[in-house]
Amino acid sequence: METIIEVPENNIRIGIEFSELNREEGFDDDIRISLSEPAPTERRRLFRGDEVSFLVTPAQAKKLGHALLDAAEESRNTPRE
Repeated sequence: METIIEVPENNIRIGIEFSELNREEGFDDDIRISLSEPAPTERRRLFRGDEVSFLVTPAQAKKLGHALLDAAEESRNTPRE
């Protein structure tokens, strides 16, 4: 799995992975998005398990990517007070 974002202050890792092993006949979702909490304390745990993952289609992944890029651009262009 390729980790693309680590947020240590929130103890979160976000990973993205494509694998042909995720393919099932009749389904187009073969891109896995995973959220994990390495060594969280019970008090700060966001998820019940150590890792939560789900599959998305290539179109959904592209839409998510564009949404992240749009938000990053808006953030960059908004003055901080």
